[in-house]
Amino acid sequence: MPYFIVNRNAQPTGEHEVHENTHTCNHLPEPENRIDLGFHNSCYEAIAAAKRLYPSHTFDGCYYCANACHTK
Repeated sequence: MPYFIVNRNAQPTGEHEVHENTHTCNHLPEPENRIDLGFHNSCYEAIAAAKRLYPSHTFDGCYYCANACHTK
């Protein structure tokens, strides 16, 4: 089961990017900008968890490591 994080800083378009925390993604935020979302079966579950934590924010999956959830 993959472990997910979300970038504390929003993208220029306003959404916070959700990443699968793997060593293969070269686009992870700096450690001080990561918020742990924990283990989830999919990026969809991770984004749902992020929305529960931060209901006023919008989220998107990373193109490189959470592509199934990438929309922008």
